Amino acid sequence: MSDRNKSNNSDNQDTATTYIPPEIRQQYRQTYQNRPPKQNQASANTQRPAQPRPIHTQQLYQNQPYQNQPYQNQPYQNQPYQNQQYQPPQPRSPKKTTKKKKSSSASSSVKKKKKKHKSPLRKLLFRILMTAFIILLIVFGIYSCAVFNLIGKMDYSETGERSRTSGALSESYVRSVLVIGTDGRSDTDAGRSDTMMLVSLNSSTKTTNITSFMRDCYVEIPNYGWNKLNASYSYGGAELLMDTIEHNFGIKIDDYVCVNFVSFANIIDSVGGIDIDITDDEAKEINTILQAEVNSLMGDDTLADLLKKGGKLHLNGKQALSYSRIRYVGNADFERTERQRKVTELVLNKIKSFAPSAISNISESVLPNITTNMTSNELYMLSLRVPFLTQYETKQLQIPADSTYYGADYDVGNVLVVDFDSNYNIIKQNVFAK
Repeated sequence: MSDRNKSNNSDNQDTATTYIPPEIRQQYRQTYQNRPPKQNQASANTQRPAQPRPIHTQQLYQNQPYQNQPYQNQPYQNQPYQNQQYQPPQPRSPKKTTKKKKSSSASSSVKKKKKKHKSPLRKLLFRILMTAFIILLIVFGIYSCAVFNLIGKMDYSETGERSRTSGALSESYVRSVLVIGTDGRSDTDAGRSDTMMLVSLNSSTKTTNITSFMRDCYVEIPNYGWNKLNASYSYGGAELLMDTIEHNFGIKIDDYVCVNFVSFANIIDSVGGIDIDITDDEAKEINTILQAEVNSLMGDDTLADLLKKGGKLHLNGKQALSYSRIRYVGNADFERTERQRKVTELVLNKIKSFAPSAISNISESVLPNITTNMTSNELYMLSLRVPFLTQYETKQLQIPADSTYYGADYDVGNVLVVDFDSNYNIIKQNVFAK
């Protein structure tokens, strides 16, 4: 054997071969000779006639005599891929890289950087907010304890039997408390209702309305007939007074605060007194009332705290009390109720800028002399509205209003005959405005 044959044999040593008989080769040759010539690119897209498909090798081998005969020198006989059709590898589609993904990855890295820069700030802000919240809770707790301690020193009186009037005027945005000033000289002396003022907080109009009811109004007292308004307190206390106002003027009243001479003077002193303009005649009348009863009532010398003349003066508790009781200067009881409203307004203005140092004075000298039917929870909720009073405008109203009454002499004395319908409309338009 030549060297060339040796090299060919060596190249085919590891190659699996299949013997094809001559007749099969002739059939393959005829098949490929009958194939149409290869078309160029231009005619590739045109439809070509259907050609007979070549017979597959596996079909050609069927029923051949050598098919089941053992074949020698076949190293890969009975291999699993022996009769499988060859599948060319599919080209891989290139990975799509879009600008959006790049930008998103870039933005995510920027966000991570931002988070790293913001996290210390957020932690600091969270700590500041938590500290402020804790301080607020502590302050609120101290305030609540102090308020409940003060409320506990007031003289609470449970509401007695009432004779209510159906359909009386009431609105959810108006909170009213009847302030009753009696001429009682001590805790045991009930006295008469010298002052009757309805203090109303209107959250809709942001106003504080102080409505005075004249003591000489001729009214129908439930179960007692017709008499002066202040007589109702003498007959049945605060409950009957509230029922009388509700029955005649159509205003619903649920709560009251009652103060006597001593507590009134102590309230003025606890807020540091008031500054007010008074005339020379009013100054003389103040001195008369001081010498007649107030100084002795307070345990002071008869000539203590007398005024020299009128003007812009700073009045203490006793002097302000005497000023509120003046009846014989000016238009009698009409100007007296006007003075009482003026003093009340000045006290409310003082409360708006209330100093914590005055709390001890109120606790010891004022609250034990104040009687109310409001519970501790009701008084506490009312105290939460005090800071908002700084935004409220104070208005005054006198009942009966001008041109809605006339004077007359009846068996109970000189009275004011009132047009109740007109005064009801005036109260509704002013106190219950929306």
